[in-house]
Amino acid sequence: MLNPSAISAVSIRSATADDVPTLFALIQGLAEYEKLSDAVVGSTEALREHLFGRPCVEAILAEQDGKPVGFALFFSSYSTFLAKPGIYLEDLFVLPECRGQGIGKMLLSHLAQRVLERDGGRLEWSVLDWNEPAIAFYRRIGAIIGEDTRICRVTHDCLSHTAALGDSEIAAQIRPVMPDDRSGLLQLIQAKAEFDRQLHQFNSDPDALNQHLFGSPRYLEALVVEQADQPVGFATFSPNYSTFLTQPGIYLEDLFVLPEYRDQGIGKTLLAKLAQIALDRHCGRLEWLVATWNERAIAFYQYMGATILPDWRICRVAGEAIASLAESGAKS
Repeated sequence: MLNPSAISAVSIRSATADDVPTLFALIQGLAEYEKLSDAVVGSTEALREHLFGRPCVEAILAEQDGKPVGFALFFSSYSTFLAKPGIYLEDLFVLPECRGQGIGKMLLSHLAQRVLERDGGRLEWSVLDWNEPAIAFYRRIGAIIGEDTRICRVTHDCLSHTAALGDSEIAAQIRPVMPDDRSGLLQLIQAKAEFDRQLHQFNSDPDALNQHLFGSPRYLEALVVEQADQPVGFATFSPNYSTFLTQPGIYLEDLFVLPEYRDQGIGKTLLAKLAQIALDRHCGRLEWLVATWNERAIAFYQYMGATILPDWRICRVAGEAIASLAESGAKS
């Protein structure tokens, strides 16, 4: 049973610059809980810069009787299949002694409400597969746990290795997407949805996609590969963030080459180009997802220097479940 008096004393607010030391201490607490303390190599100074100097990430705090007891750190994400922005939750943590009072649910509900306010399509985060209490909790609030995808990650020195693997002749055919590319890009996105066995999720709006690529705020970037003036492959990506590194990163939403143009080094050169972009932007990592059944892609990504994270699962709240989660917080 939840403690009503405890819940009524909890408030959620946006973090301020004065909260940065508290946030960093909570990040260290999360890392200790996840058995990843050695992975925290960042600093409060970098976190402050990325939250409030040159912002690329946001944070909220849960307070109980004026004391910080939990936090969530998040950034914008994007779904090309939906042509909608979303929120990716990098960290969610409640102090052990304060759990069981609905604080985690309140934090998630607050984020779901922000997704709705931004006309977003999904709220996502990751969970360790051994964390059974968290998985059960996430399922209770309406999240779908992805069992058939894994996170791929290239970090630090491996970024230089990956960037060096591109073919210079193919690289000359890669360019940033332009407004006139909208129709061709949309066709490629639809082809990827079909290849990924996710065509039922494809509901892309060309006008919305154009706005999110070239308007303000800009949620998405894209590269396109052309041969004989025809688009044959593309990559879409957006910024992400690592609190353990306190560094920005790049999240690769889509990487796709038309089947008839594969085995020519196009996918390799696209990935190398993204690694170089990550280096140029002083990022700490490049990440994306791969389907567990796509053994060919897994082998390719490992050849490119990526680490496949076997213990992490993606959690997703989308569609009507976002509104239900947002409403549940209002009732708490």
